[in-house]
Amino acid sequence: MFNKNKENILIIKTDNLAGFVAAEPLFHAIREAHPDAVISLLTARELERLARAAPYFDQIAPLPRMEERIARQSLYSQLKRSKFTRIYDLCCDENSRKINAGLGLFKPKWYSVEAARTRQAKRQGGIAVPGIEKFTQALGLEAPERKPDFSWALAARKDSANMQPSWYGLSGPYGLLLVSREAEYRWPAERYGDLANHMANHGIIPVLIGDQELQDFGDDISMHAPGLVDLTGKSDHLQLAALAGNANFFVSDHADEMYMALSMGCNGVILSGYDDPEIHRSGCHVVRIDVVGDPSLVAADQVWKTVQNMGLTDNHTPNPHNFEREIYVEDLNHSQ
Repeated sequence: MFNKNKENILIIKTDNLAGFVAAEPLFHAIREAHPDAVISLLTARELERLARAAPYFDQIAPLPRMEERIARQSLYSQLKRSKFTRIYDLCCDENSRKINAGLGLFKPKWYSVEAARTRQAKRQGGIAVPGIEKFTQALGLEAPERKPDFSWALAARKDSANMQPSWYGLSGPYGLLLVSREAEYRWPAERYGDLANHMANHGIIPVLIGDQELQDFGDDISMHAPGLVDLTGKSDHLQLAALAGNANFFVSDHADEMYMALSMGCNGVILSGYDDPEIHRSGCHVVRIDVVGDPSLVAADQVWKTVQNMGLTDNHTPNPHNFEREIYVEDLNHSQ
């Protein structure tokens, strides 16, 4: 699984898409600091395909089921045999703590970064963000000053037909609906359906993105909006990057996929009670509608009017992310 003939470095990043996106500049910094090393990544199984397209890693391995003792012991044995000289732990979660303990007293040099995640962030769907500046300073690495950039995701399969919007039958302007997996923070299907109808009535194709577990929710939206293009469970993270790079805008209730859209320069509206610093870091034009209590109280008319006021529905102008935009975050309390 891992190379045993050269100096090896292991990066552990096994949380989710949002965390992977936030760590992208740090992946680059580690590669720049160790240009001749063999860098391996231990990541979540659902991120394996995206990680293989990245220019920072020589080898990729998926995290096994850590609740299974045999799987854990097998992983520890493989890591010991690989003779890593150092391990960068970019998660600091329960799984990485198990790995640290499982490697015993004679483990490689272990460098961990505490995730900047507050209780409020956890409650509101925030993500575990590596403390990049603090981490790189402690290790003597050059701290990356840029935002996450996934343009390499497009180059990975640039000639593939399924990386084009036309693969999904999209032949005009479209907007992305990015739905949270967390039901308690999720905007209701009826509201998404009303918004999708607003979009379709103004010549913008509503496109729903999400994994397979959201397919039933997508069916519920389709009942309210027959013009919806439902891609739940039908696109991977590389295709999401391509779709976000050509979308007019996105609307999201703080889904993981939102961070990928932001990394591609896609502007949009976020329904969330948490003021996420990663949104500010993105450099995109974003309006956050401050969800206080029940997300269903936010009307689709309000969201659509916000998108229009941002100038993201004009089909005759270039996509907003094709040029630099100063970030603009406004909190709109729906109770007003």
